[in-house]
Amino acid sequence: MPAMPAFANVPRVVVTLKPIHGLVSDVMKGVGLPHLLLPGSVDPHSHALRPSEARALVQAEIVFWIGPSLEAFLLKPLLNLSSGSRVVGLMQNLKLQRLKQRRSGVWGINNNDHTLDGQIDPHIWLDPRNAQVIVEKIVEVLSEIDAVNAAIYVDNGVRLGKELVRLEREIHELLRPVRDLPFFVLHDAYQYFNFRFKTKSKGAIALDHKHKPGAQRIVEIRRRLRLGQVGCLFQDAGFNNKIVSTLIEDTVVRVGELDPVGQKVQPGPGAYSRILGNLAINLKNCLGNSIRK
Repeated sequence: MPAMPAFANVPRVVVTLKPIHGLVSDVMKGVGLPHLLLPGSVDPHSHALRPSEARALVQAEIVFWIGPSLEAFLLKPLLNLSSGSRVVGLMQNLKLQRLKQRRSGVWGINNNDHTLDGQIDPHIWLDPRNAQVIVEKIVEVLSEIDAVNAAIYVDNGVRLGKELVRLEREIHELLRPVRDLPFFVLHDAYQYFNFRFKTKSKGAIALDHKHKPGAQRIVEIRRRLRLGQVGCLFQDAGFNNKIVSTLIEDTVVRVGELDPVGQKVQPGPGAYSRILGNLAINLKNCLGNSIRK
């Protein structure tokens, strides 16, 4: 029988990104709701902190964030929080599967030739096994801060762990028909998803939304698209780029959309599974349609 909630002095929890907010919401289910700092339309690579967001941080007892390699704009504000606030940088967890950040461009057979020295790709949540590690940390921190409700956090964490195992299995099955079909992405945010589900991303137009590709890279990617070496080019939800239209001109390449942060997903419990599920569905739909061309 699950523990009954105590609701005594529920900690004020702030979470930066919607996928992580979904995991924290699932762990806190029956006790309270964390505060989502960044709406889905915000690019965490280049956001500027708003006054309302700064106030939420100041009032927080616990802050969950990825780390400065993703939310660099938060580094100074978090350092200036009071000693009573606990800041949990999830990238620091050594149990995570951590992959080196890839360079943008066309990747060869050996992706190690296309990595940035010493830099870790911060999009860790797109591997559901990393999500399980993150959930363990969330349960640990909440149980320490709010011992009264620790049994609920533990129970929710166990249930969520089983859901993540099921989610991974379902995505594997969904992508099985298109797993070996190559594609390009606009922004290389999907390495962890590619790693876990063995999908065949062949390159990224840009490292992130701030860095525009050079002419040489555009020529090479367009050459491969015109040769029919990939079936789909994926742009990020909310960040449509004119370069995509230029690249696919006079080709049969389909354009799809991937959303690593769940812009249109309702925040709260269950959001994480919906974000990864939608990503898998959109990937399959575009690649599956490219087969029938």
